[in-house]
Amino acid sequence: MRRIYLLMAFYAVTGCKRQDTLQGTYPDIDSASIDTTYQASTPTFSDSTSYIQDTVSSISLKPKYAIIMAVIAPDTDSALVRENISRYQSVGSDIIEMMDVSEDAKYRKMDEFEKTLYREGAVASGMSVRKRKILVFDSYAEASKQREEFIK
Repeated sequence: MRRIYLLMAFYAVTGCKRQDTLQGTYPDIDSASIDTTYQASTPTFSDSTSYIQDTVSSISLKPKYAIIMAVIAPDTDSALVRENISRYQSVGSDIIEMMDVSEDAKYRKMDEFEKTLYREGAVASGMSVRKRKILVFDSYAEASKQREEFIK
């Protein structure tokens, strides 16, 4: 039991001495300059805010309305020409509501529409989607009027 007390006392004394020697190695918090650290990080912060603002600008707060049009043509036709227009089929999508109208989002919607055409059998064998286009409008009425013109 006596040995345990002696060991505990030894560790307490050496631990306290070690703490005294460590105090000189760490800088005093009062001597640290907070202003220089803050100023050094400010350019990084402003760069990231401009990136966030650029990203937000492509996403509109008000929804936009879009329609997608596709031309389906025989695989044997190497180019779309007016002489063969009777063999082509034009297909239009329903009106789509979009919050993000970036180029990436537009192409994603066109790809989804094209996959739907193939999946639902709108594209017969020997035919393929040869051209596609997306039109984006500010109001549902504008999109509906354009779709009506396309259907005629």
